[in-house]
Amino acid sequence: MLANNFKKSLLAANIGLALTAGVSGVAVAETGNQVQEDVEVIEVRGIRRSLEASLNTKRFSDSVVDAVTAEDIGKMPDKNVAESLQRIPGVTVQRQWGEGAAVSIRGVGNDLTLTTLNGQNVASTGWFVFEPAKRSFNYSLLPSELVGGLEVYKSSQADLLEGGVGGTVVVNTRKPLDLDPLTVYGSVEALHSSDSDTTSPQLSGLASWKNDDENFGVLIAAVSQERELQRQGNEAFWQWGAGPVAFEQERKRNAYAATFQFAPSDEWDITFNAMDMEMEANNVNYALFLTQADTTWGGGESEAFIEGTPVRGPLNVGFWQARPREATMSSEVYDLKVEYKGDGYELSFQAGDTSSTGGTDFEIEVFDANGRAPESGTPIVDGTYDFSNGNQTWNLPNGIGGASIADYVPSHVAIASCQTNASHCSRMNRTPKTDEEQYFQADAKFEVDFGPITSLKTGLRYSTHETTSRRYEFITPDSFDPYFDTSALTGEKIDIGFGDYQMTKFDSATFVNAAKAAVTGETEDLGAYSHIEEDNLALYVMANFSTDSSRGNFGIRYVSTDATSHYYLDGAREKSDADYSEFLPSANVAFDLTEDVILRVAASRTLSRPQYVDMYVNPNVTGANDNVPNNQNWIVGNVGLKPFIANNFDLGVEYYFNESSLVSVGFFMKDVKNFMSVSQRQATAAEIDYPLNAEEQAFGWTVEEKRSQGSANVEGIEFQYQQDFGNGFGTVYNYTYTETSVSDKMLFPDQNPVLADSSRHTYNITGYYENEMFEVRASYNWRSEYMIRDVGAYGNRLHDDYGTLDLSATWHVTENIDLRLSVVNLLEEDAIQEGNNNFYSEYTGFTRGFPVYAYEMPRLISVGASFRF
Repeated sequence: MLANNFKKSLLAANIGLALTAGVSGVAVAETGNQVQEDVEVIEVRGIRRSLEASLNTKRFSDSVVDAVTAEDIGKMPDKNVAESLQRIPGVTVQRQWGEGAAVSIRGVGNDLTLTTLNGQNVASTGWFVFEPAKRSFNYSLLPSELVGGLEVYKSSQADLLEGGVGGTVVVNTRKPLDLDPLTVYGSVEALHSSDSDTTSPQLSGLASWKNDDENFGVLIAAVSQERELQRQGNEAFWQWGAGPVAFEQERKRNAYAATFQFAPSDEWDITFNAMDMEMEANNVNYALFLTQADTTWGGGESEAFIEGTPVRGPLNVGFWQARPREATMSSEVYDLKVEYKGDGYELSFQAGDTSSTGGTDFEIEVFDANGRAPESGTPIVDGTYDFSNGNQTWNLPNGIGGASIADYVPSHVAIASCQTNASHCSRMNRTPKTDEEQYFQADAKFEVDFGPITSLKTGLRYSTHETTSRRYEFITPDSFDPYFDTSALTGEKIDIGFGDYQMTKFDSATFVNAAKAAVTGETEDLGAYSHIEEDNLALYVMANFSTDSSRGNFGIRYVSTDATSHYYLDGAREKSDADYSEFLPSANVAFDLTEDVILRVAASRTLSRPQYVDMYVNPNVTGANDNVPNNQNWIVGNVGLKPFIANNFDLGVEYYFNESSLVSVGFFMKDVKNFMSVSQRQATAAEIDYPLNAEEQAFGWTVEEKRSQGSANVEGIEFQYQQDFGNGFGTVYNYTYTETSVSDKMLFPDQNPVLADSSRHTYNITGYYENEMFEVRASYNWRSEYMIRDVGAYGNRLHDDYGTLDLSATWHVTENIDLRLSVVNLLEEDAIQEGNNNFYSEYTGFTRGFPVYAYEMPRLISVGASFRF
């Protein structure tokens, strides 16, 4: 029976069940073979063993699955979960703030990746003020110490939660009955970040206990981490200006988890999981914008252009700005799962509640107010800029007001409020976000003898989901004086910009405390009120089959969604409803060509629901009253957007030339429809009832309307090679080629017929060495250029190719104590982004080739010790 024989069961038991230290036993879950219950569980320890366990999960799964398994408790391959996932073929991550936060699978964008915790949704928001409400999970919230392993489903099956057109990531936590009777783990580390040149503490601990009968256990875990983050770069908001910027943030992340497991008999297993993840993310944006003189309203004259956009010419004024924010985000999960195994059947019940809060709790803008006049700035004498060589460079022979960039200090700064300019009240605000879901799931599996069909599985899942995004503007009395004489303030230098720049900053608490003391109340901006309610129902049936030379599953999942968008129109609360339903068939077959060669074929239809931010019916206003006179966007959502639907096909061959080595190649294809299309039109200020300042009124609005139309094709090849050389050395290499195209060039406002977040080429190469005392690993991950698409001022741009070299080393001082070193982004690779409009775009920074953003990315060095007994 080749891979379906006893050898497979034994291997799965000794290696696959090692996943009790991490990934669940998918390796033998649906093969129709019964693993002997008295086989001793072997825990995963060390790089080679973890790679064997991950390889075994891939080998014996019925679907197209890859896995990452923790070497031991607290020892994922990377400190960040998303960065561990990028070691898998076809998976890429975005590191907007120096840490992996969003995961894309097979080139269809991170918005279409579903992430689940133990098979269920996790409510998620974000801390950043401009972060829209989406369904994707923010991985920066999840400490790797709480994770035992990860499974990435690239093909679907009927019993898998719907939502991942690109793929589904299953994050698995540990269970106390799978560990030793008393297991205690702890670690203490110091994290040094090269951007802020600071060192912060990282603490984690886990304790697991089970009774002598091994039928009741408790696991408690906690993680506390701090980091002072500073991102430096250049940003251009053309045609108004550009300049060196900096972003500072104090991150405090705490996570707590508790698992209670009760197995009163061999038939019953009752598990309750609780998890609380929190992050304080207070931050400040600093900028010294150098506005240009050649604008559609200015009197200067540029010397060079790219497609009508000035790239070299005179400067106008210097403008100092800071935006202090207090921000938080948190996610909670409470999950109960009851499993019963009878004679020839299995039943399971799962119910839970997950909720998240986030957003900005308090935000103000502090701006240059020389002469106590709002937004005056200081003239730059004989200053010029030159962006023609692909970089943002400035020449200031006389400085700003006679001072260099580092020494320039406006005589006065002001807190933007109604007293400085009535249209700027919105710049003292808070923008809370919420996300929550309650779910219920029931499954039943029956062993049958219908020829090759070995079991039938069926079930249902019902969930209610609710998400909100709101905005409150603070009220201050007429007596509030928002101006500050900077001579009375103590300033200090901050590194800023892409290069060796500095600027003067002041303690942001001075301004925040003054603003808070002045606030007498708040008023809600009803135009920004966004509220979505969803009811989701899923039913499925799936058959598992096995023959002498093949195994797999086939089935169908029915999904129904009812959605309601609540909003305000002319001060009155309104709502709009929509609903849809889909049938999602799937089939996965693994042919055992020989004992070591597997041919996989998979076909499925998958679904991802539209993003919440796109379903908000009320207009999303961006760019208004922000000192940039020609970037006002009036973005209209649509609750009736259709779900993304993809028809998927996979074909692959895997050769396992020993128990820890593999060569494989796979072809994948996706035909995705119902991509959201954004149509644009111009509207005058008189056509839209929204206050604009005089300069912006002259330009009016760009109206963006969302609808479901257009389709995309994704095709690609994945290659994977993994080998343990038997002398302590080993390597893992993978490469993915992805080609995407869209049906209509107007699908995106930039008119580029490629999907967002899709790189044509990605590869990862890892080398490692380990013996009884040491482990050393080096990984280099690289991806080619890709499009980033954001609503509003940051717009659509092309991210340059990006590669990072990461290192890790462990010294096993004793059997129970380890010393560890890890380095992320050793070479401090920079993030370069340029305009990429595929049409003539006069006077805009999104012209193809214009250097719109550039950021210096940090090197993160972690040194610490851990113990386990």
